[in-house]
Amino acid sequence: MIQIDESKIRQEVSARDITLKVHQNRFTPSGRERSAPMYETTIDNAYLRKSRFLKKQSLHELEKAAQEQLEKWAEQEIKARVAAEKANIKEEAESEWLKMRTSLESQFEDLENILKATIEVDDRLDWNSLLDNSSFEAFGFDESTPDKPSPPSKPAEPEKGILEHLLPFLWRRKQAAYSASFTKWRQELNSIGQSYRKSLAEWEARREKALHSWEKKKEEFERRQKDQNASVKDFKQRYEAKDPQAVIEYIQAVFEESQYPEGFLLDYEIGFDPHSDTLVVDLSMPSIEAVPAESDYKFKKTTAEVIPVAMKQKDRETLYESALNQTVIRTIHEVFEANYVKAIMQVVLNGWVTYIDAATGQEKTSCIVSVSFDREVFESYNLSMLNPKECIKSMKGVVAGPLSAIQPVKPILQLDREDSRFVESEDVLADLNSTTNLAEIGWEEFEHLVRELFSKLFSSGGSEVRVTQASSDGGIDAIAFDDDPIRGGKFVIQAKRYTKVVPVSAVRDLYGTMISEGATKGILVTTAHYGRDSRSFVKDKPITLIDGSNLVYLLEEHGHKVRIDVAAARAKMRDLS
Repeated sequence: MIQIDESKIRQEVSARDITLKVHQNRFTPSGRERSAPMYETTIDNAYLRKSRFLKKQSLHELEKAAQEQLEKWAEQEIKARVAAEKANIKEEAESEWLKMRTSLESQFEDLENILKATIEVDDRLDWNSLLDNSSFEAFGFDESTPDKPSPPSKPAEPEKGILEHLLPFLWRRKQAAYSASFTKWRQELNSIGQSYRKSLAEWEARREKALHSWEKKKEEFERRQKDQNASVKDFKQRYEAKDPQAVIEYIQAVFEESQYPEGFLLDYEIGFDPHSDTLVVDLSMPSIEAVPAESDYKFKKTTAEVIPVAMKQKDRETLYESALNQTVIRTIHEVFEANYVKAIMQVVLNGWVTYIDAATGQEKTSCIVSVSFDREVFESYNLSMLNPKECIKSMKGVVAGPLSAIQPVKPILQLDREDSRFVESEDVLADLNSTTNLAEIGWEEFEHLVRELFSKLFSSGGSEVRVTQASSDGGIDAIAFDDDPIRGGKFVIQAKRYTKVVPVSAVRDLYGTMISEGATKGILVTTAHYGRDSRSFVKDKPITLIDGSNLVYLLEEHGHKVRIDVAAARAKMRDLS
């Protein structure tokens, strides 16, 4: 609706100061003198570009005629200005309407071409773009060198004239005056020279200080540049060596480079199992709010209103589902295309959406699609021709219905559980009682005890804990597989039946094992305790340290009364030796 403040325009026109310039004319056009003067003036309205010459026999008549004409013009101006403002508002509104339509059309095009947009893009990480090859700015000093001052004019040597020959005292006087002038000149010359040398020295000191500051900044710039480039090169070497953590970081960087339509926000959580060369991607996708609710905008010229045309809910859901399906296929494509070292042979993608549950009114996050793709199969697809929805179906993707319906499904999590190191576990907990000193039982028996305990701790859903072949070399004692897509993954567990402080080297070894196994978490269990070095080492790492007292508590939580007495165990070991 067009809203014009006519009162404001009227006030501005009415407040205008108008002073008549009146001229008394005592002569007729032919030059004859009148018996009484004629009063003349010229009035105008700049906005309307109108003017009029008025003349009357009296000043009162002239002022009245001028006032009436000016008021008439004022009304015309007010109407013209209101009309112009309405036209301007309409023009601006129409321009905004065209922009809104163009933006909406662009959004539709971007959403419809999410998959197409990546086909012509090389998704491999551009290592050179990560390197800092910039040069530090050249040294500059704003102050110019002080100008060397011009020396004062040297006094001219006196010449001996006739009078000086006749009157020697005149010559002596002339010589004395010259000597005084020369002395004064030398003093001025020295003073100017000293002042210049001082100014030059101060300028050089300031320049040297600025140069020193610039050299320090350049040195720091080059140090950071060198560190950054070394980090990039190290990252590249680790990725090309198929280091599991580097593979995760590399794919994460690839995803960060991926450009999606404005407002279509994605988030990625990545896990990698190097034994099966499988990458697991938990992809957080936007809700239907990322799709415009309008299908078009109409413009009502009479009121300059932009009226949104609501999109049919079915059409909106269709566009939303298409965008999600394209996103799934695009994400898989980006992983495989970027994976030039062929470290990843399979991708499991779980698509998650956060939305408002209509039944409770509460925010809820659900997995609505889960699919697994093998590299060789996927790379045979023609992305420009395939239908993303049918492609997901063909790979037996887990989908409960249209993605727009937000129907939860159980996510796929494919970790390699057929490790040759796994052996049948033994039941140990049943034989424990309150008199059992865990610090005295056999190390192999202790490993199976830990496996049993964590089987109970990981007893939900499809989680599983498996014990590895017996070894006393500090390797993996058990591996837990948790299918929960958020908190789960692969856990490596080590059991240390110690009667002394666990050395920090054991904790470091566990961390190295985690990296090589591609595990998401490490757990170290001991009958003894950990020193300060060990706890400091795990401060920012996904490692949990469980000492003797915590182990007793966990066992009691599951109905097993036990004790740990490391002093008694050490005494027993001394007796046996």
